[in-house]
Amino acid sequence: MGRIVRGWGGRARIAMAVALATGLGSLLVAPAASAASSVVSPLGARTYSLSSYYGPRCMPVANASTWHLGQDMGAASGTRINAVAAGTVLKAGAVSGFGQWVVVKHTIAGKPVSTVYGHVIDGDRYVRAGQKVAAGQRIADVGSTGTSTSPHLHLEVWNGTYGSGATHADPLPFLQARGIDLAKSATRVATRTTPSSCTYYANANVNLRAAASGSAAVLAVVPRSAKVVAKPGDGSGSWRRVTYGSRTGWVSAAYVGPNKPAATAAPVSRPAATRYVTATSLNLRAQATTSSAVLARLAKGAKLSVLSTSGSWLKVTTAGRTGWVSAQYTTTTAPTASAPKPAPPKAATSYVTASVLNLRAAPTTSSAVVAKLARGTAIKHAGTASKGWLKVTVGTRTGYVSTAYLSATKPR
Repeated sequence: MGRIVRGWGGRARIAMAVALATGLGSLLVAPAASAASSVVSPLGARTYSLSSYYGPRCMPVANASTWHLGQDMGAASGTRINAVAAGTVLKAGAVSGFGQWVVVKHTIAGKPVSTVYGHVIDGDRYVRAGQKVAAGQRIADVGSTGTSTSPHLHLEVWNGTYGSGATHADPLPFLQARGIDLAKSATRVATRTTPSSCTYYANANVNLRAAASGSAAVLAVVPRSAKVVAKPGDGSGSWRRVTYGSRTGWVSAAYVGPNKPAATAAPVSRPAATRYVTATSLNLRAQATTSSAVLARLAKGAKLSVLSTSGSWLKVTTAGRTGWVSAQYTTTTAPTASAPKPAPPKAATSYVTASVLNLRAAPTTSSAVVAKLARGTAIKHAGTASKGWLKVTVGTRTGYVSTAYLSATKPR
C-alpha cells in the first residue's frame, strides 16, 4: 500500500500520498492482489478488527449459530467489501440469517472455491447473480443485517461450489497460505479461545424435547428466564442441545440466548377494544416478543379485538386466532373503504337516415370523402356536434358527418 503508481500527474501523486499517509488509502482503493495467487483481503488494512472466529462457540444472540462457519471482521457500517478473488457471483440480496449477502465462486490455484460475505448492506447494490467480478472489486458494504449484534463482515470460505456439496474451511489459514494475513492488518485481534460451556436463558416458556424435532417428546417445560447450560457447537440446524437441571434435551435456538430477559409486568386485563392493522403485513405471534413463533400474518386493515396489553404488545383475537401483535402497527381508526372507480362513459351511438351519407375528412362539404355510409349504419360519437357537423367513428375510420342525417334510433 506504500507504492505510488508511476505516470500519474503531480496532483494525483500528492493526493494519493496524503491518503496513504493518513490511513485513508485503504478506503479509497482496493487492496493490491497477490502476484502469486491473485487473492486480496476483503477489507482494507487497518479498517477492521478480528472478533468471532471459525469453529464451535456460544451463541452471541438468540437464534445464532453455535458452530461458526466463518470469520467475523468488525468494521464501521458502510466500509467497502472487496471480492477476495476474481469469479462469478452466485447469490446477491436478501437471505434468512445473514439478512443480506453476496456469494462468489472462484477458481484459485486451479480449484473451485466459494466465498460468502454476510450481514452486508443491500447485497445486490453493486453486483447481481451471474455477474463476473475481479479480485479487489467492490461487491458490498459492511452492515449489520440479519442476526447480528453490530456492523461486521462475516466471511466464509468453501472448497467447491457453495450449495453443491462444498466443504467449509477456516478463512484465516486459507488466506494466510495465499499471502493474506488478516491478523497482521487488523486494528485489534481478539483472543482465540473456545469456552468449555455456554450459559443461556429462556426468553419464553420453551419445551425441552427428547430430540431435535418439534414432534419429539417433551421432557420438561423450561420457564422464561430459567438458565440452561450447553456445549459450544452442540446443535443441529435450528436446535440446541442443553441441560436444564438434571435433564438434557433439545430446545429451539430462537428461544434461548446469552442474556437473561428482564422481568415483564403482568398483562393488564382491559375490556375488549377494537383496533386495525396499519402495516402491509403484521405478524401475529405466540408470545409478546419478536423471537416468538409467528402464528399468522395479518393484512392491512384487519380488525383486532384487544384482550390485554404487555408493554408495547397487544394480546388480540382476529379471525378465530389469538396471539400478540406490536401496538405501533395498529390504530383505533377503521380503514376507509375506497369508492369504486366509475365506469368510463360509453360513446353515444347514432344511425344514418339518408340513403347514402358521406363521411368526410373535415367538417365541411368541400372536404374529401373518407367513406360512404349506407342507411342504418351505426356510428360512434367521437366528439360533440358543432355547426351541424359531428366527429364520428365507423369501424376503423374516423371523420365528420352532417347531423341532419342522423337519428338516435335505427331507421326501419
